[in-house]
Amino acid sequence: MNASTRLVLLGLLGACGGGYRGPTSPAAPANQPAAEETRGVLASALPYAIVDARTGRAVAEADFWAALGQARAVCAGEDHPNPHHHWAQLTIVEHLAVGDGAGRALGLEMVQTPFQGVANDYQARLVDDAAFVSRTGWTDRWGFDFALYQPMLARARDAGWSILALNAPKELTKRVSKVGVAGLDAAERAQLPELRLDDARHKAWFEAIMAEMGNHGSGDGPPPPGMPTPANLYAAQVLWDESMADGAARWLATPGTRIVILAGNGHCHDSAIVGRVQRRGVPEVVSVQPIIDDGEGNVADALLAKKNDYLFVMTMPTLPKSPVHGPAASPQ
Repeated sequence: MNASTRLVLLGLLGACGGGYRGPTSPAAPANQPAAEETRGVLASALPYAIVDARTGRAVAEADFWAALGQARAVCAGEDHPNPHHHWAQLTIVEHLAVGDGAGRALGLEMVQTPFQGVANDYQARLVDDAAFVSRTGWTDRWGFDFALYQPMLARARDAGWSILALNAPKELTKRVSKVGVAGLDAAERAQLPELRLDDARHKAWFEAIMAEMGNHGSGDGPPPPGMPTPANLYAAQVLWDESMADGAARWLATPGTRIVILAGNGHCHDSAIVGRVQRRGVPEVVSVQPIIDDGEGNVADALLAKKNDYLFVMTMPTLPKSPVHGPAASPQ
């Protein structure tokens, strides 16, 4: 992998939600099956509470589920490798997958738009999991374990939902990161959704992410030779957001339709997918950020950001402390 490609992958992966490095096998809560009876995402259930991400106030579960049920679009975020985040997404899908599934869809960042036909076949049970992974190029084009997503796909399919490939083609985002929008040829330009590259809040968010990664996201000075410019990296990030928002809005153009979008936390916030769906005429969009309370201020940071509607706050089980053994007492 050359330096340019590595920079694109690091930048976009970090921006869209790929930083999880935590434990993957906690003890299940008392109301969940024991871990040895479940696997993967199903074994990653944690106690949770819902918090209003604008005010910091606790939200009753019934009110939370009612709000999600009334929304036209629910954007459920994730850190891509985090099984607990995927369990939170599965919980959301489970609660919304009731009644008639007609007009409902599960939208995926993980699958790119040229593979919508494969998604249709998967929804119709014409292909199995292995064929879906192979035919969408999942391993090379997405890269995160399909097992983290399979429960949501299976539940949506069982409920009669459509499955939508929302992401822009990898070839197009790579091209934009290399030459920018202005450098695209006519055929490439024809693939672009409407792009808004002048959203000050979104650009400030992206530059902060890039700066945290040591990628000179502020744009000060020229990039090293052979590496994409910050402006081109930003355009590629916006292309992802706008492509997913465009696909969701097209689905929602039919009255009575609804969608749950699975996307990285960096895409699933006000100035990313949410605002871009709303700009396309669908105001009823709700975003949920799953987060594991680290006890060191990460929930407070998320509340200060005020970029989501709800935080799905999970807590890790408290492990019993080992007894402390001091030196043996001296005989009297």
